[in-house]
Amino acid sequence: MRRLILPLLLALLAGCSTVPPSPPGEQGWQQHLARLGALEQWQARGKLALRNGEQAETASLLWRQRGEQSELQLSGPLGMASTQVLADGERLEVRRGDEIRILDISTPEAVRESTGWDIPVAALPFWLRGIPQPNAATEALRLDNQRLSHLQQQGWQVEFFDYRRFDNYDLPTRLNLRRGDTSARLLIRDWRPGAPGE
Repeated sequence: MRRLILPLLLALLAGCSTVPPSPPGEQGWQQHLARLGALEQWQARGKLALRNGEQAETASLLWRQRGEQSELQLSGPLGMASTQVLADGERLEVRRGDEIRILDISTPEAVRESTGWDIPVAALPFWLRGIPQPNAATEALRLDNQRLSHLQQQGWQVEFFDYRRFDNYDLPTRLNLRRGDTSARLLIRDWRPGAPGE
């Protein structure tokens, strides 16, 4: 795959099951926050697009999560070879054909050193579920019908445009992220909360 796919993999994989602290707000939001923070097993299928300046990349994704264990399968347009990614929150193993690459993703500094990209590795698994990253300062937070519509953490602007109900969980289906010249769009077509990741 081209150079932009690997940094995107890093952004998508750093699973954690900690329940985030509840910000001030409605009781319904706090209950929603606690439920999604405790969701340890899930599967998501959709598409992603990443842009940095004039460079852009897109891929279809299938993401399975079981606690801190993640498995992501990516495939690009025009028959591009598929990529499988396994992660445990500290190391990232990327398999593409016979090629295997292992990276340390335990800190943002390690990601920057490995890829040259500044990516919110630890935050994205929470943002994807529509909740703030725990133990990180929240610079701005806005709710719409007791669901997160705008979030600013670590200088990132995160917009949540659509939610749908999947197995009694309200989960985002469209997110935009931006900081500086880096932006990412995620479109999730199918959520399976509680899926065993098999």
